[in-house]
Amino acid sequence: MEWLERWCPNAHFLLNRDDDIFTNTDNMVEYLKGQGDVDGNKHLFVGSLAFYLGPIRKRVQVHESDRYPPYCGGCGFLLSRFTARTIHNMSQSITLMPIDDVYIGMCLEKAGLKPESHMGVRTTALYIPSQKVDSFDPCYYREILLVHRFLPYQIFSCGMKFTGMI
Repeated sequence: MEWLERWCPNAHFLLNRDDDIFTNTDNMVEYLKGQGDVDGNKHLFVGSLAFYLGPIRKRVQVHESDRYPPYCGGCGFLLSRFTARTIHNMSQSITLMPIDDVYIGMCLEKAGLKPESHMGVRTTALYIPSQKVDSFDPCYYREILLVHRFLPYQIFSCGMKFTGMI
């Protein structure tokens, strides 16, 4: 968030994602246009929502509470400039913890903001009804924003088919 503030202060939105994610950028643009806030000055934080999960305590305790605040899974989420700046500001007064997605949820909670779930964010891959069909068929991805657990060749293949290049 600090990097965004320093190097891209005029960016309206930010996509934070892992490197094994297929991203449907056309759908993201359409989604953002539908939100009515095209300049990124309102709160927006969407992904795959996890809420009120508790830490698994074995040897090391990294969180005092018996529950984590609501957060979106770290494989990928979309946020506005306003929300990125708010997270950065809140992070100045919250002790850093090693679970990045939970930490961002803590920053949102402290700011009184809530993350939202989007059905187009799939963190555990995409259900394909049969092994006999092309799992990269664009029809399966037409309402998706992002899908987790793709290998590089799969991201390339899916992207090429989706854009009609193959």
